[in-house]
Formats: sequence, C-alpha cells, structure tokens
Amino acid sequence: MWRRRLTDAVAAVAGLGLAVLLAFSLAEGTDATVERAAEALKQDPSLKVRAQAALLLGQRGGPAVIPALAASLGGDPSAAVRTAAAAALGRIGDALARDALTRAQRSDGDAEVRLAAGRALDDLLERSRAHARPRSVAVEDVQGKGTLADKGALRDALLRHLADRGFPSAAPGEAATFRVKASVLAIDVLQSGGKVSIDVKASAVAVEEGGRMAAMSEGAAHLKTQGTSLTREREQQLSARALEAAARILSDEIALELK
Repeated sequence: MWRRRLTDAVAAVAGLGLAVLLAFSLAEGTDATVERAAEALKQDPSLKVRAQAALLLGQRGGPAVIPALAASLGGDPSAAVRTAAAAALGRIGDALARDALTRAQRSDGDAEVRLAAGRALDDLLERSRAHARPRSVAVEDVQGKGTLADKGALRDALLRHLADRGFPSAAPGEAATFRVKASVLAIDVLQSGGKVSIDVKASAVAVEEGGRMAAMSEGAAHLKTQGTSLTREREQQLSARALEAAARILSDEIALELK
C-alpha cells in the first residue's frame, strides 16, 4: 500500500521528477544519501528539490528523519512539498509521524495535503495491523542458472536468513504472508594460478498474497580460495558458500523493505 501512496505523491508533484536525488542515491552510501536529502528538504530554495528530498527520505530514511519530515509537513510553503512529506511519513511511521499527520489532516490549508495526510494515516494503520499478524514466507523453487544443487542451496539459505530476520517459513498447510521468487542470475567458476574463484549473482522478489510485489533485491558474492584440484564435489561446496553470502545480502534487503 505504501508504494501506491508514494506513487500518488509522485503524481501530485508531476513534472518535478526524482532524477537529481536519485542520481546521487545510486552513487553514494545510504547514510550520505539520507543526510543530503534531509539537508535539501530543510533549506533548498527549489520546491522541486525539496519535494524530491521528501520522497527519497520516505524510501531510504528511518525514524531519525521523521522530525525533518514533520517540520516540512507543518511548515513548508509549498503544498507539493507538504504532500510529499505526508506520503513519506506514512511510509516510515511512528507516534511522532502520526501526530504530525493528524494535525495536517485537520488543519492544512490545502485540500490535497489534507487528503495525502489522511491516506498516510491509513497506511500507518494498515502497517500496524500487518505487524500484529505473524508474517511468514514461502520460498518457491529457485530458477535460473546452475545445477539443482546450486538452486537448492540458495533456497535453503534464503529460508534460514529470512527466518533470522523475523520472517519464518510458513507451516505446512499455512498460507504464507509473502512468497519469495528467487533466481540464480549467474554462477561462474574460474581456476587459475593455484586459486579458485567463484562469482555468483542472484535476485529475489517478495510477493504478497494478492500478487503485488512487496520487495525486490539483487545481490552478488565473490569467493576465492586456494586449490589446484577442483573436484565436482569441491566445486559444489564452494558454490554453496558463495550462494550463502548472496542469500544473506538478499535477505537483509528484503527484510528491510518488508518491515
């Protein structure tokens, strides 16, 4: 739901785009991205950049950016920026966000902002209900490159790591909250100079019961080890270790998106 609300906010500031901030978000670490976006939201003279910053904070920020978004929702002179801030608060959400959104819904002078705040409050309620329910996963048979053993190794690793992050496997006969569709995109083994290198790349998509995509991730891992003789059994063991590392990356990102 929050993805749709965030899309609504983007539409509300149609023509502004996210190119500037998204460009540096891909080039910098998450902390640097959030810091720059928060600063832009607070003081950039361009309403376009402030709106971009608010939306990006909703995608990348956590509870620490709520005060900045709440201040923007309560005081930015641009209705487009306040709309974007409301959508972002609905995405992140906590008691402070709820208070700011309630005030905006009741008293903002712009009807679109009041509507955005109301939608964000609905999102907060929906998220609190979702968190109150046990959230389980089912990892489907892995597709893509590699052997059946490689695909099985990725699936097993995803189940373990997702369970460690609060998303246990669905019990037999239970409808899973999320179905995870994973794929081995590449698996390359190179033996040279007495060393063996294995590079793997994998992806995973979490889908809700109704079929809507809830999270998506892509991860890669590189494993290098000494060895002059590479048996099939040894290659399979090394591939499983590399896929385990890739599964850890995928699980971290998917769990972050689902929470």
